[in-house]
Amino acid sequence: MKKLKHFKIFWDYIKEDKFKLFLYILLVALSYLPALIAVYLWGVAVESLTSQNFSNFVLYLALYEGIYIVLYTFLQIPRDYLYTYFEIKFTKNVSKDLYRKMDKLPAIAFEDIGVGEWINRLYTDPDRVMELLSKMVRLICRAVVVLVVIVIAIRVSWILFAEIMLLAFFMGFISTKFFPRIKKSQEAIKKESDAYVKVATENMTGIREIKSLGIAKTIEKNISNVIDRLFGNTERVRKYERWYYAFNNLAYFSIQFLILYTTGKLFFDGAISLSIFLMIESYIWRIDEVVESISDFGVSFNKVTVSLKRIGEILNNDLYQDEKFGNVTLTNPKGIIEFKDVKFKYTEKEQYTLKGLNMTVEPNKKIAVVGRSGNGKSTIFNLLLRYFDTTEGTVTIDGINIQDLTESSLRNNISIIRQSPFLFNLTILENFRLVKEDVTLEEVRNVCKRAYIDDYIMSLPNQYDTVIGEGGINLSGGQKQRIAIARTLLLNTKIILFDEATSALDNESQEYIKKTIDDLVKDHTIVIVAHRLSTIVDADTIHVIEKGKLVGSGTHKQLLKNCKPYQNLYTAESEASE
Repeated sequence: MKKLKHFKIFWDYIKEDKFKLFLYILLVALSYLPALIAVYLWGVAVESLTSQNFSNFVLYLALYEGIYIVLYTFLQIPRDYLYTYFEIKFTKNVSKDLYRKMDKLPAIAFEDIGVGEWINRLYTDPDRVMELLSKMVRLICRAVVVLVVIVIAIRVSWILFAEIMLLAFFMGFISTKFFPRIKKSQEAIKKESDAYVKVATENMTGIREIKSLGIAKTIEKNISNVIDRLFGNTERVRKYERWYYAFNNLAYFSIQFLILYTTGKLFFDGAISLSIFLMIESYIWRIDEVVESISDFGVSFNKVTVSLKRIGEILNNDLYQDEKFGNVTLTNPKGIIEFKDVKFKYTEKEQYTLKGLNMTVEPNKKIAVVGRSGNGKSTIFNLLLRYFDTTEGTVTIDGINIQDLTESSLRNNISIIRQSPFLFNLTILENFRLVKEDVTLEEVRNVCKRAYIDDYIMSLPNQYDTVIGEGGINLSGGQKQRIAIARTLLLNTKIILFDEATSALDNESQEYIKKTIDDLVKDHTIVIVAHRLSTIVDADTIHVIEKGKLVGSGTHKQLLKNCKPYQNLYTAESEASE
């Protein structure tokens, strides 16, 4: 019963269509009626033929084929329509709800669980459920047919009944021995298949690095090992299947001989008619079919239970709670940011990354945050964007705790330019239309001019209809940065964060971005996290972070005189550049 509770999710999506579900089950049941009746009709037709009664033969032949035509052919159309209806309705709606829920998950969810597993849950799990519904209905119908066969066998001969039960026992025994092993190997195949896709995707994404580093042979060896493991498990499954079918066929044909011998003897002795003999002969394989279906259903049931459980974990927030936002709307923002006694650690087991940080960021100034790696610079941005919330203390914008702001107020007033900005594999114009659906080409060109990228785009053969490529692979680092800046300008957020945005760029690209930042300072709050001090020496205020605390603030010249940690950073950078 514990496993059945997961099926409530499935029922919640189809309960509005109870009548259609009943109709689908009825149509599937009717499609198995020929298996129950038609064989007997064929037996009577053969008897009529052997007794030289041709008109009777034609009558029962017509009934035999007529049942198949009506119940198999005509009813197949509405039956398959209803199955497709339920399949698409459930899969479509649950996929939408899953994605909507995933979109609300906190950032920690994607650090604890890999993106690949989330995608697998989104894509694979909903597909499995409808397959089980079809198997369950068909199994019930097949079981009814077998029960009829058993009743007929009991009425004809107890010996025949015993032989049929012996067949069912051996079929079930063979299935229970082989199916778990096949299932285990199939799970291993799934795991290795995921690994293969993951490694292949990484390698294709990093193909330029692989070539430049000269490690193609090593990478080929690694992926070859993954492929060997994948197909090693596939070979194991095929081996189990070979032996399963060999033993299955041995038992089936051996016991079939006994059943046919018994029914043949009964017919010879006049105990049964030819039609009954033919009916039993045709029904034998259905016993094997039901036994296989039960085993197959058991495997599918376990898989679907797992899938529904995983779907429920997301929809019911069993793994993570949705991101929570407040109800305060930020209007006419000034862009004043304050960190008040902020402490933060990513997990309970880790040390604090920020240890009582107090820092104020003023608008209309170029503000930089510097410090050694691992001292909490990027964490400051993660807290501002609410990817994570403070462990202690508060972060405010214009005196309002950011946890009290609505999601739209937060997102419409803060944006970030990263060292490696994410661009979608669409055209340049379509990337901007994701931000603002009704944006015109003229508006896009205006923001691109402010980011000093319009001239380059217009020099391309397809201009703004140029496809960027996966991850912006068709653009240089500086070009991606400037398009990302232009995209942010289209959003027109009051606060703009630059996360080491120029650290990996050439001098020309740095100069373009520096000019853009200088232009933005007039109307925005600009905060730059920098690794290279040379890129922020002209900042109005530089905040120095060390061991999670603010240890100095001022201009470049002031900090060189008064802040020892800043002096050490500057000296280390100067020595490294010599």
